[in-house]
Amino acid sequence: MTARTPYFLGYQQRWLQDDARQKVAEKSRRIGWTYVEAYEDMRDAAKADGMDVWFSSADLSAAREYIKYVEMWSKAANIVAKDLGEIVVQDDGQNSITAFAVEYANGKRVNALSSNPKGFRSKGGKVVLDEYAFHEQPDEMWRAAAPSVLWGYPIRVFSSHNGKDTRFNRLVEEARQPGGKWSLHSVTIMDALNDGLLEKILRLDRMATPEERDEFLESCRSIAGDEETFQQEFMVNPMDGTTAYIEHALYDANVGTEVPEPLILRGADLHQIPLEQYLPLLAFTRTGGRLFLGVDIGRKRDLTVLWLLEETGGRLVTRAVVELHVVKFRYQFAWLKHLLPLVEHCEIDETGIGAQLAEDAEEDFGEERVTKVTFTDKEKRDMAVGVKNVMEDAGARLPSTAVVKADFRKIRRVVSPSGRVLFKGERDADGHADRFWAFALAVRAATRTPKLSGVVVMG
Repeated sequence: MTARTPYFLGYQQRWLQDDARQKVAEKSRRIGWTYVEAYEDMRDAAKADGMDVWFSSADLSAAREYIKYVEMWSKAANIVAKDLGEIVVQDDGQNSITAFAVEYANGKRVNALSSNPKGFRSKGGKVVLDEYAFHEQPDEMWRAAAPSVLWGYPIRVFSSHNGKDTRFNRLVEEARQPGGKWSLHSVTIMDALNDGLLEKILRLDRMATPEERDEFLESCRSIAGDEETFQQEFMVNPMDGTTAYIEHALYDANVGTEVPEPLILRGADLHQIPLEQYLPLLAFTRTGGRLFLGVDIGRKRDLTVLWLLEETGGRLVTRAVVELHVVKFRYQFAWLKHLLPLVEHCEIDETGIGAQLAEDAEEDFGEERVTKVTFTDKEKRDMAVGVKNVMEDAGARLPSTAVVKADFRKIRRVVSPSGRVLFKGERDADGHADRFWAFALAVRAATRTPKLSGVVVMG
């Protein structure tokens, strides 16, 4: 059996035609790599002198999809394949490990496992590691899988990137070295498009137009969410996982000398001073634009931060940052009662201990003025990406205060084993990136603002 051109694009054909025992591919997402690997594995298992195949991906849903492809290719090649469903491949008496399996007339099987390294123990045959950069235990997986190929079986490793400091990236770098034992394939989304990917996706009998190509690339960027993610997952360009999401240079580009420094209020004793004393200061720094508020709630370990933005001159200018350290909730609400009448919209953290304050604020000031936000992974991702987009357009004005700048540096972009992009803030004695999240909430408040009547104007 050989690959038929109508089924496969250029980069897929090159992978199939490469008969190296050890192949590795750094590749873009959405280009059909598992699809073509399933064909190769079906071919290797079903031939007269075939072999067992042991496939593992980062999650079980990918294993199911892979087996469906194997069955599809078997049917297309008129090869009888018995679907064994989910079978037990290892049982130590306590925890059994299962796989989805297809068996051929020669007795050989294609087995699709989860990312549990124990599934490869005492197995022999071809090894396929899909999305290896996203496996939860890559080192353990490697130690378990590598002996499976000692008797001359092939091994296939492919993935999009998940940072520079991964075993997968080290394997890619090893393959780049002269005289290396690995055959390396690198396919970006642009390479795939040049080989006809978009025409295949859209089922076109003509070349895709520049507009269609741009629209597809924009959808890829939308999936990625930000440029760094796009570079990793679509352009095979691994990023340094230790790098802060908001770098110093980007923060500094949004610190403007043309506007006054915002009012920074911090300390555990703020509630001992009448809040009315601060309102003239807030009025002094304002130029008459619309105001927005973001509130991240803490109590003992973390800060409560109220971040006040003014929309002026096409930018979101920080007018005040109020940090409440170990302050009772009733005093926190007193700050909310003073600031909420001044703003057009507020987003407030209702996660965990913030639920009561957020609920009271919404009840007293209305859903039109207050949006409660639960910090799910998706919400945090949307907010972090929104902040970076605003900052990359130099659309914000931020304090030059070192402690605030350091807070922005705490945000890290990480990728879960299942491929989900997560944003996490490092915790230290000065909080949990609370200032960053308050700013992110304020930015979001400014982007989805209803028009209100009765907004109080200071001055």
